[in-house]
Amino acid sequence: MPRPSPLVRWGRDPATAWATVAAVAVAWLALKLVSVWAWVVVPGEYGDTYYYFLAAQDAFTSGTGVRGVLTEYPTPAGLLLLAPWALGVTDYDGYRAVIVALTSLADAAFAALLGRRTGPVGVLGWVALTTVLGQVALLRLDMLPAVAAGAAVLYAWQGRSAAASVLVGLGTGLKLWPVVLAPLVALAARGRRARAFAWFVGTGVLLAAGSLLAGGWDRLVSPLGYQGERGLQIESVLATWPMRVWASGTDHRVWYSDFRAFEVEGPSVGLWVQVGGVAAALAVLGCALLLARWLRRGSPRGALGPLALTFVGAFVITSPALSPQYLLWLAAPAAAWCAAAWGAEPEAGRQTPEPSGARGVDGRVVSLATLVALLVLCLLTTAVYPVFYGGLTSVNDHTSRALALLTARNLGLVGFVAWTAALARAATARG
Repeated sequence: MPRPSPLVRWGRDPATAWATVAAVAVAWLALKLVSVWAWVVVPGEYGDTYYYFLAAQDAFTSGTGVRGVLTEYPTPAGLLLLAPWALGVTDYDGYRAVIVALTSLADAAFAALLGRRTGPVGVLGWVALTTVLGQVALLRLDMLPAVAAGAAVLYAWQGRSAAASVLVGLGTGLKLWPVVLAPLVALAARGRRARAFAWFVGTGVLLAAGSLLAGGWDRLVSPLGYQGERGLQIESVLATWPMRVWASGTDHRVWYSDFRAFEVEGPSVGLWVQVGGVAAALAVLGCALLLARWLRRGSPRGALGPLALTFVGAFVITSPALSPQYLLWLAAPAAAWCAAAWGAEPEAGRQTPEPSGARGVDGRVVSLATLVALLVLCLLTTAVYPVFYGGLTSVNDHTSRALALLTARNLGLVGFVAWTAALARAATARG
């Protein structure tokens, strides 16, 4: 039986469907242009993109290439960030425009995938999340691994295990964190698990081989060592209390570290770093237990959304280096889950996936409520950075407000991960 046209999901008749598609596309473009004007053009942004630009300049003027710059990023990501300069874009305004174009194309590709396979709800959710995140959705390379992870969740839900595994491999090659989704997309394949795992490993081997040729062994493993040496970043969940102590005027300080991030130092920081280590170990154990429960229940695909958010969210809240772009890591899987719950269909001839959501509750309602909760967290994140960020780097008139927003965001993140874990546990009872 032929698969119905994707337009069926957009309206009862072709005219209505095309009108809805056009309206959503116009909304995406309009909001993207407004975001670029508000977050890039007006402030004349000189943040992470300027660091990328200077690194590219140094790589080509010194002759070190990718070996000596951007060592916190995997080699493929470093090469991607050097590409504009290699193509002749040697002024900052032009370089920044290329980065905005790159992230916007990735954004548009993911929106188009959601729309083609699921209909308008997931697309609108994704547009809302990226618009609220503002600057980080436009100027951070994290957009690319985020959409790879989101697309992998959607493809795994639809039974396309090979595509999902390749996407997780590509995402890991750009930023290490998508590797936490590898067990989910491989095990969701059920009878084709070995094949799915082979696709992930094969993608990783190809990227690693290319990275060795381009940058050598030291450059290949440098991101692992870089992350292990970082201190406690001021926006992290673990830094919430030390930052409040810092604002009270005690012997804590906020400084711009060698890792190009503001970190907090003081007598209480060591304790919170230890708490973070214990929390990370407990998070790994909790995720492993959820994964085992999911397998015992027959790995129902309807649990993929909450499981993916729990796995990524556990990494986010226990990280001592939480940055605003980490919310993108959650946004793409959340949009994919919401899209799947509201209209995704499996490939022709493949097994029909289970309903998405907790047992006894409409999966559409649950997924949409989760996306709205994340939307609030994204709004709080943008209020913290860049709006009131100056109140966290020095004590001033904005500090109390910035701390209140940061505390609300961080407590909300912990609650969000607890919520998705509870949903994942309920959804795995469907087997």
